[in-house]
Amino acid sequence: MNGNGRHRTQMPDVAGSVSGLTHDVIELAELQTQLLALDLKKSTQKTRTCLILAVVAACLLLASLPVALLALAEVFVEQLEWSRAAALGVATLVGLVLAGIFAGAAYGIMRSGLVSIQRSRDEFNRNIAWIKSTLKDQGRYSAFPKS
Repeated sequence: MNGNGRHRTQMPDVAGSVSGLTHDVIELAELQTQLLALDLKKSTQKTRTCLILAVVAACLLLASLPVALLALAEVFVEQLEWSRAAALGVATLVGLVLAGIFAGAAYGIMRSGLVSIQRSRDEFNRNIAWIKSTLKDQGRYSAFPKS
């Protein structure tokens, strides 16, 4: 009699159980690899778009921002009668704030592109939990005394 009150009619097939578990683990690994490949493809597409937009924005910024900031400084000098140094300093701060806003937007898009890998990570964690549970159950089953 085993631990749960039932009579065992035959001995457990350990080789068959290990073979079945190994087959299931290999299938899970294959599916996990396919999911990761799809997630990386999706993430790469989003990241590539973000990178292209960031490069275009950087080129436009480098080409036009110095001229615009100097013009803003001249407006401060002429309209508000500020000293040239103060006007140039404020114009520089305006440029830095704008650059920070664009960099933050690029970072947000980049981060959302990398979040899609979370699906693979979650599925991988569920697969590992299933394997552990199955191995623990197999260990309990084989630990019953022989009748």
